[in-house]
Amino acid sequence: MKLKLIPYLLVLIIILTGCSKESTLIYSAPTNEQIVEYISDNELAALDSIWIKDSAILLLKNSLITLYSDQHGKLHDQKLSWASNGKDLITIGDGVPYIAVIIPIELMDKGSKNIDIKYSDGTIESRGIHDKKGLLVSNIGSARVQDISISNSLGEEIYNKSR
Repeated sequence: MKLKLIPYLLVLIIILTGCSKESTLIYSAPTNEQIVEYISDNELAALDSIWIKDSAILLLKNSLITLYSDQHGKLHDQKLSWASNGKDLITIGDGVPYIAVIIPIELMDKGSKNIDIKYSDGTIESRGIHDKKGLLVSNIGSARVQDISISNSLGEEIYNKSR
């Protein structure tokens, strides 16, 4: 009689073991509402934000936060922080898939109005600064940032750095 119960117990154990495994999480970009709620809940002063693939990136004065959502709607974050003396231009990333640029107060005081980012393939991405101390620029291709220059409202170059 006991031998007849063994196959039933094995099947029951297999079923219970299979049901107890957690499913693999599938990540996607967060919604606008999730991003706004995250910024509000954490009282963040975001300088800029972009969507890259299946995530959103928030640029703060001294950190980058990558946000992504799982298939259950739960928001996940990863934070990268750095120290700053506030006098030097800070760049994070090489342009693939993005570069973050923190502009120091000294350059802002000189009238920074436009930033040009030149990539190794010769393309140039231009963005207006508009009193923003930080910018995120995305690049879908494989070219890396070669030069960064900042000009004032008269078109005069006030900063240039080759990488």
